Amino acid sequence: MNSPARPVDILRFLDGQGVTRPPLKIVDVGAMDVGEAEPWARLVQSGAAHLVGFEPNPAECENLNAAAKPNTQYLPHALGDGGRHTLHIGAAPMTSSLFAPDPSVMKQFHSLWELCETTEEIPLDTVRLDDVDEVLPMDFLKLDVQGAELMVLESAVAALADTVAIQAEVGFLPIYKNQPLFADVDSFLRAHGFAFHTMVGVGSRPFRPLIKDGDPNRGFAQVIWSNALYFRNPIGFPKLADDAPDALLKIAILAHELYGAFDLAAVALQHYGAAQHAGLATAYIRALTTTDLTITAKK
Repeated sequence: MNSPARPVDILRFLDGQGVTRPPLKIVDVGAMDVGEAEPWARLVQSGAAHLVGFEPNPAECENLNAAAKPNTQYLPHALGDGGRHTLHIGAAPMTSSLFAPDPSVMKQFHSLWELCETTEEIPLDTVRLDDVDEVLPMDFLKLDVQGAELMVLESAVAALADTVAIQAEVGFLPIYKNQPLFADVDSFLRAHGFAFHTMVGVGSRPFRPLIKDGDPNRGFAQVIWSNALYFRNPIGFPKLADDAPDALLKIAILAHELYGAFDLAAVALQHYGAAQHAGLATAYIRALTTTDLTITAKK
């Protein structure tokens, strides 16, 4: 999920406008190094953000911290509801889950059960995100824990009070037994003041026996999982402008830098500017439209 080049450097733009940027805290739950830079890499490297990741294996967590770049730390916790669970280690480590894989669903598709079949079961104690002092307050939460996203969210209600954006992997088919699906996650987040923005990538597989172009990882139409992106509901932006204007700046930076959601960034800056910095959104829109001629503004 690399962040492509942006027509405007949001950090440099805000600095040039004399805006004091609030520091960002990014929490990555379910981090795994797949050899690609994360979209927040520039924010962390520049010091604009601090990254907190989680690795439940103490020895591996120690190794990660020893090799960590500046503004990055890893904590040795398995996040969940604070109870004791069984971690089902998948044939491919990235598929390991607190939920058991369901062969009756997975075996309908090519190249799914082969990755997720349990090879080992490890009992472990989980920790509630609300009980991890190092993440509070957090601004952006990324969740990828193979079906346990809602479990983590339900144990993070206090932390979510300050959070402005969430990216959570969501399922549309119950490939893990008893896993909550997209509708469950969506209902929870909407009830806590977030609005769905977009899906980031999709995971698909073809139903057996057909395969297209010899690729068993490429589905025909069935979507099995994706990453759902939520921001604080824009309806509440006027209240944020009064109560927590820095939250609007954080939304603008994350929307712009991580997702290229320039329209949402502009709306956040409009509300921030109305209370704190007149003309900020106008300058942002002008910078975008003069740099990228495919972007125009119309009332």
